[in-house]
Amino acid sequence: MPVNIKDITNVLPRNIHTTYYKCGRLAFTTNSKIATVIITITLIISLSVVINNENFGINNDVYAQFPQAQQRNDTSNSQDKITIQLNSIKFAPLTNSDNNQLKVLADYKTNDPALVNTHMDGVMKVYNPEGTLLKTSTIQKGFVLGESGVIQFATSFADQTIRDVNTEVALTDAFHAEKISNTLKSSASLEK
Repeated sequence: MPVNIKDITNVLPRNIHTTYYKCGRLAFTTNSKIATVIITITLIISLSVVINNENFGINNDVYAQFPQAQQRNDTSNSQDKITIQLNSIKFAPLTNSDNNQLKVLADYKTNDPALVNTHMDGVMKVYNPEGTLLKTSTIQKGFVLGESGVIQFATSFADQTIRDVNTEVALTDAFHAEKISNTLKSSASLEK
């Protein structure tokens, strides 16, 4: 049965007025049709706001594998919702800067279809060869997960004495509360 907004606006004030005089206070009467319409309209508006706020553009640039990169993956479990593997790693001086940049590109494949088109994040931890944590970085603003693609992690170092690094990369939920992928371990040496 189609619902006319004019009917709702006519019925709603009458129900409020009647209830006010019967009870001596303002309250709404229980009317299942009105409640159903209000809930439906609220859900439609909420869903349209969520859809309009989503970013469906995913950057899927492809990069070549660098030969000096060494890759070690922890054992991928069937419980991993996403599987990641090394696409490339580069540790090189930035042009027009005294800083050195570490860039890791990881290929991902979504194993849990429920995660496709959801907002995710990731973390990269960088260690020196002795195992001391040098830096932790995340993907700024996160990303919208597809079925598969490439994710870039990057950070820079002002310390010119850092020549070799080890990295650990993992994907997390948008709040960094739950790890949702395997951990990708790799290493790189500073290019000249």
